[in-house]
Amino acid sequence: MSARGGAALDLTTQPSAERPLSILLLEDSPLDAQLVAAQLEEGGLPSTLECVQGRAAFVAALEKGRFDLILSDYNVPGFDGMSALEAAKAVCPDTPFLFVSGALGEDRAIELLKRGATDYVLKDRLERLGPSVRRALREAEGVRLRKRTEEALRRSEERYQLVAHASFDAIWDLDLQTDAMHWIGDATEEVFGFPVEEVGADAAWWRRHIHGEDRERVLAGLQRAFDSDEDRWQDEYRVLRKDGAYAYVAAQGSILRGENGKARRIVGAMRDITERRRAEEERQKLVHEAQARVEFEQQLIGIVSHDLRNPLGAILTGASLMLRRDDIQPWHAKAAARVLSAAERATRMIRDLLDFTQARMGGGIPVHAAPCDFHALMLQVVEEARTAHPERTIQMEQVGDGQGAWDSDRMAQVLSNILGNALKYSPEDTPVRVESRGEPDDVVVHVRNGGDPIPPEMLPRIFEPLQRGTTVGRSERSIGLGLYIVRQLVLAHGGTVDARSSEAEGTVFTVRLPRLPPKEPTAPAPE
Repeated sequence: MSARGGAALDLTTQPSAERPLSILLLEDSPLDAQLVAAQLEEGGLPSTLECVQGRAAFVAALEKGRFDLILSDYNVPGFDGMSALEAAKAVCPDTPFLFVSGALGEDRAIELLKRGATDYVLKDRLERLGPSVRRALREAEGVRLRKRTEEALRRSEERYQLVAHASFDAIWDLDLQTDAMHWIGDATEEVFGFPVEEVGADAAWWRRHIHGEDRERVLAGLQRAFDSDEDRWQDEYRVLRKDGAYAYVAAQGSILRGENGKARRIVGAMRDITERRRAEEERQKLVHEAQARVEFEQQLIGIVSHDLRNPLGAILTGASLMLRRDDIQPWHAKAAARVLSAAERATRMIRDLLDFTQARMGGGIPVHAAPCDFHALMLQVVEEARTAHPERTIQMEQVGDGQGAWDSDRMAQVLSNILGNALKYSPEDTPVRVESRGEPDDVVVHVRNGGDPIPPEMLPRIFEPLQRGTTVGRSERSIGLGLYIVRQLVLAHGGTVDARSSEAEGTVFTVRLPRLPPKEPTAPAPE
């Protein structure tokens, strides 16, 4: 320490296993300073004392050092103890401050304690210094611990408030012992329409605001969670808002239990899901309406198309008989041919409608595979198309083995639809090319036509039902089911069909069929 006259005086007590106390001593008497150091050593308080004698040195020491304890004489020349106490409290308010002085007087001692002094010890009773220092250090540690705890609580509460205000959820805390229910967060008003200060502080208020049709179920579910060993609860229900309307909410809580496992508290969050529930209900309503409409349309199509087959059969028979008469007049023959052509087209449409209905109803289109020469079947379809369209050029190429097992009637339907589509949607002065190639396990068919390519946005949808392109130079009508049925039939045979279209290549439909059908063929899923 610094002694009067500037000489250095070492007052460090013997070190111990613990860190020595760092003590600032305001004392102008070197002898009294030595007595204080000796008393601390005798009391088992290893310490390093920094002794200063006046105001300037005391303030400088406070600013540069961190001390565990401050000891001060009350009467220092040019500097009184009250001023020293105020200076210390301004710089290090949590550091214990003890007066070690001569006679103080009771009134003065009380005033010093009121101003923040921890204790005082009279110089003629220095044996009290050790116990007083120990008590002061314990109290200071208690104060520091309390402040740290309060600061931690303050920060925790601050975070809690920030999270609650930033959240879209109304935060609630229910004490099961007192039935008190605390709400926090801006979302509380959004859920109930009541400002937080108007929301009841007990659970009875919340229970009253649960929709009457939901209340028993919600409270029973909550009680089951309390009675079980679960630590979570959640539910969705309706709550009454201030404006008289009901809001759907999703609530969940974390259950806190005592040592005996009994639930004593639940803390949770509640979110307004009214718009989500309304959207879901509207979606379900639209789905049900769409399903009912589809079922009705499919049943109607099936009934109508089935009932039309009988009168169309009579028309086809009558027209065919008229054409076979030897004495038929030319204009009668022309009219009968047109009737026959229209009836055949109507028959194809009905067949497509029946196939479509069966596929959409989930039953799939039945196929009956049998040994078949695919090349011969394709030649037959091409010849029929050439007869029906003598003005068109249809080129054909066949390579490899065409033997396999397929439903020949259905495969003829597939080929006819694809070839008819190529003829319909290509210019009359351009050829249509049909290729079939036998591979080790499959037969692959390509049908290629020229003309404008299929628009890119339409290409992914051409195998969907009721999709129609623009007919080139023809007035033929179509219901847009041909390619959809093609895909269903190919899938029923375990094969694939796709299409590509470009300005340079034209439009190419490719069908790939396994030579043998699947062992357990399954109907394609309805589109």
